Parts: sequence; C-alpha cells; structure tokens
Amino acid sequence: MNPQASNTLEEMRRQMAILQEKLHNETIVNDRLLRESMKHSYSSINRFLSVEATILMPVIIFVFPLLPLIFHLSWGPVIAIILLCLADTIFDYKVNHIKDEAFMTDDLIPTALRLQRAKRLSALQMLVSLPLTLLWFVWFIIDFFLSINYDSEALTSAAWGGLTGGCIGLVCGLIFAIQLYHKQQKTRQQVIDQINDLMAEDTLES
Repeated sequence: MNPQASNTLEEMRRQMAILQEKLHNETIVNDRLLRESMKHSYSSINRFLSVEATILMPVIIFVFPLLPLIFHLSWGPVIAIILLCLADTIFDYKVNHIKDEAFMTDDLIPTALRLQRAKRLSALQMLVSLPLTLLWFVWFIIDFFLSINYDSEALTSAAWGGLTGGCIGLVCGLIFAIQLYHKQQKTRQQVIDQINDLMAEDTLES
C-alpha cells in the first residue's frame, strides 16, 4: 500500500472515531434529557402528594370536628371521614411517591414496574373511595336531619346554609377528584412510554 493510500485510510479511521464519539455524546445527552423530562412530568404528582399531606389533611382534621361542636351533630360521620381521608392520604403516598433519583438510575425497569403498579392501584382506589364517599355523605345527611336542633332558628338557618355549601362542595370535589385521577393516570402512562422508548434505544445500541 502506497503512503498516500495509507494516509487516506488513517484519516478515514480518525473521522470515523470522531463521528462515533459524537454519536455517543449525543446519546448520553438525549438520555439525560429524556430522564429529566420524566422527572419533571412526575413531579406534578409528587407535589400533589405534598399538598395533600401538609395542607388538605390538616384542614380536614381541624375543620370537620367543628360541625358537631357548633351544630350538635353526631361524632360518628366526622370520625369516619377523617379516618377515610387519612387512609386515602397514606395510601396515596405509599403507592404514588417516587423519588427523583428513581428516574436517573441505570436500570429503569423497577421504576416502570412501580408506575404500572401505581396505575393499577390508583384505579382500584378510585373504585373504592368514590362509593365510600357517597355512602358517607348519605350517612351525614341522615345524621343531620336527626340531630339538628330545629328550635333555634339561627342555628337551623346556619346549618341549612352549611348543608347547601357541603352539597356544592361535594359535587365540586368529586369532579376535581375524577379530573385529577385521569390527569395523573395520563402522566403515569406518559412516563412509562418514555421509559419503554429509552429502554428500546438502549437495546438497539447494544
């Protein structure tokens, strides 16, 4: 082989090495960007879990006991809704909370399995919690009519106003819960799809 051909071959090898290094670096960058995207997408669920535990649950614990104290209602429905919400909050956190580090590990299979499990258990939670909430509200209405002091006009008027507001709040709460459920399920599926795409790329490269 003459020196010119040898130099040309060596130059081609050098350019090929540079190209492979660029492709490798682009793969690393795309991998990290996709993982950051997954982490950002799921952060909305983690934020809701924090709000649920630090704001919504304390409000329920401190506000609902005022009902029997002010309107002389039974404690049964109040204790029941507090326990139901507390169980729901604990269940939410244990099933849905995923640390940011889980999206940055080399093996994303456990994270994908956790997301699939969260989707399945969240659907089951919705099927159980909605009927329980409606049953609790029926119990609360019955207790309201049986316990309210109709001799006090001011107290009765305030109780009816509170009941009307409670009915409106229940409807709005159910609508919000259903919309939130569908939004979170969509987010989980999007992250699962992103993990599957990333794993497929890794398989092709190997």
